[in-house]
Parts: sequence; structure tokens; C-alpha cells
Amino acid sequence: MTEPFPNYLDPEPSTPAAYEPSQTALLLLDFHVGIIQRFPDSTALSAVHMTAQLRHWARAFGIIVIHALVNPTQSPAPTTKGAEKLSSIVADMVASGGVAEPAELVERRDDWDLTFTRAPGVVSALQSPGLMDCLRARGIKSLVLCGLSTSGAVLRTAMPATDAGFVVTVVEDGCADPQQDVHEMVMGKLLPSRAWVVTHDQWRKGYEGFHAC
Repeated sequence: MTEPFPNYLDPEPSTPAAYEPSQTALLLLDFHVGIIQRFPDSTALSAVHMTAQLRHWARAFGIIVIHALVNPTQSPAPTTKGAEKLSSIVADMVASGGVAEPAELVERRDDWDLTFTRAPGVVSALQSPGLMDCLRARGIKSLVLCGLSTSGAVLRTAMPATDAGFVVTVVEDGCADPQQDVHEMVMGKLLPSRAWVVTHDQWRKGYEGFHAC
């Protein structure tokens, strides 16, 4: 369940409207072709299309775009539960060319797009080496998340991000989960107590209402 973009004449520090584009980052979480292909329906592709639109808007608006991905050249930590199965999945992705991102998420890539990777089995994008340092160095205060899956990288990035002091917005139709009921539960029950949950259109129209392009 989404909520309207927070409509404050004088935005409060807990709202995304309080932060300029230079203080905002759009994170694209685990949009690997191989992950998309594992979805039983078209929800992942729909999330990709929405995210691609949001990426183009963000770049034009002066918002940095960060691609947070799994590094296929690394192995899961030996303490990772199911490490052998996870390694097999990553190997299959490499063999099938599934490590790449969809073309529409990387077209016209330039300095507005940054990439950080993490080892398989590390779910939160914030654990990607160098990512937190980058966010702090750039003065980023507000994170906007799209990604796969809702119950995985999205949830597990959103929660520690709020603990780290970021204002977090999750774009509901820019995310997907292999189980639609799980997606709805995370968006409707788990995230709203800590993060803003909005649609792609709500985010764009709401943010533009506070910050002129």
C-alpha cells in the first residue's frame, strides 16, 4: 500500500522533500538479467521499465544513480548458509550471460551512474565496499530504492539505511518479488514504519512540487 508524497509547506527532516537533488541518490538494487529471468511472471520486467523511467528522470534532475549489484567473481563467505547453492546460482548466471543489467537501465551511461558490488550472500547494498563512504562524501541524506527482490535486497537495504540516518523512500512499482503476496506484505506492513512507500508517479510529481528542475 502506497502513501501520498509528504506534503509539507516547510518539509520536515524526516521527509525526502527536505533534501535537494544533490543530497539524494537513486539506488538500483540487483537488477541482474539472471535474477529477472527467475521470476515466474512479468512483475520483474514491469519493475525494470518503471525504474528505467525513474533513472532517466533522476539523471536529468541532478540525482546520482547508483547501481548496486552482486560481484560474480567473488565467492560467498564460508559462514553463509546455503553457500554452495548460492555459488551454483551465480555460476549459472555467469554462464548464461545473466550477470548483466537490462539494456534500458544502462543506456547513455555516464558520470551520473556509479556502480558498487558486493559478494554473493551479502544482501544489503550498504555492505558494498566503498558505497557508504561515497554517500557520506557526497553529502547524501536521502535514498530512493528500486530493486529485486522486495523481500531481499530492497528490505535488507532499506532497514539498515534508516538505522544509518538516511531518509529512505521505496518506489513500490520499481520493485518486485517472486511472491506477489510477500511483495504486498513488505510494502504494506514492514516498510511504512521506517520508510516512505510511494509509486513512481507519486515520487516524481511530489518531488517536483518542492524542487524545480
